[in-house]
Amino acid sequence: MKTLELQDLTAVAVEIAKDAGSRVRNSSVGIREVVSDLRRDVKVKADYELEAFIVKCLSQKTDLKILTEEKGLIEETGGDSSYCWIVDPLDGSVNFSREIPISCISIGLWKETVPLLGVIYDFNHDEIFTGLVGQGAWLNGRRIGIGDVKEKKQAVLLTGLPVSTDFSESGLSGFVRDARLYKKMRLLGSAALSMAYVACGRADVYQENDIAVWDVAAGIAIVMGAGGIVDFRPAETENRLHVKAGNKSLVSSG
Repeated sequence: MKTLELQDLTAVAVEIAKDAGSRVRNSSVGIREVVSDLRRDVKVKADYELEAFIVKCLSQKTDLKILTEEKGLIEETGGDSSYCWIVDPLDGSVNFSREIPISCISIGLWKETVPLLGVIYDFNHDEIFTGLVGQGAWLNGRRIGIGDVKEKKQAVLLTGLPVSTDFSESGLSGFVRDARLYKKMRLLGSAALSMAYVACGRADVYQENDIAVWDVAAGIAIVMGAGGIVDFRPAETENRLHVKAGNKSLVSSG
């Protein structure tokens, strides 16, 4: 796929993400209603409404297949089957349900296992992060770049605890061991925004194991576009990844 085509597809994703964000801002309080209360997560009405809207728009504007959090893989006819939109219609559902303004819409495009582009829209603060792998990354049209902190003891780590986490004392020991190496650690409740913040230098490292691919697909492309390094590999569960993102010094330090 040519660079120009990827730029066009990025513009499509930006338009859809902004339209979806506008729907959230203009909706009634009922859109925050919890419709599924899981053990360590929730699904709210907005998860399903936004996903339906985004899938409809992507299907109308492109002929590429779509992988979403709620519907799974949606095959499209006519397009190159190696390309796939990867969508998280609302990353940070718990935050959204409690009116904590850290949530976003995430749309990425991959070719098989290779990230190509990402769009993350923080509709709470009207910030749209975009990235094209090998081309650059931007925040509201302004070019952004990865931070230059070289040592963990000076770095801010963004991380999280996915629903599949072993929360036993022994299970969390490795998490604590890694986190204590950094100057500060923050858990935002949104993997997508965590990666966007690393891409623009607000934080230095994002690391999370067994995270869903739709949570990080766009963010991986944006961090890479911003000049960062992303070490990602499949987890044991389908559509889950182990991810570490930051600059070369921090990612390669283990």
